[in-house]
Amino acid sequence: MGNHLVQLMLTQATFWLCVVLFLRLFTFQRGDARFRRSISWMAWAVMGCAGSVVLFIIKGLLIMPVNSWPLVILLGVFTSTVLKARGNMAQVWRVQ
Repeated sequence: MGNHLVQLMLTQATFWLCVVLFLRLFTFQRGDARFRRSISWMAWAVMGCAGSVVLFIIKGLLIMPVNSWPLVILLGVFTSTVLKARGNMAQVWRVQ
């Protein structure tokens, strides 16, 4: 029963992190920022992957295993970085 609860929590965390990630990238407004095709393609790829994960979880095709917690933490760090950059993928990858 304990493992099932951990799987459920990891799956829920993954679901909501991917929803937030997708929505933040989808609502990005470039404004004065320079357009770069490679960054745009990267943002679309991340949105596609995040959206796919959301759909797979809704359909019941993806349940995060107990030992996937490091990946969920990595997704959380990446999502928080995208939020901090206000959806600007170029800022996410900028080395400071």
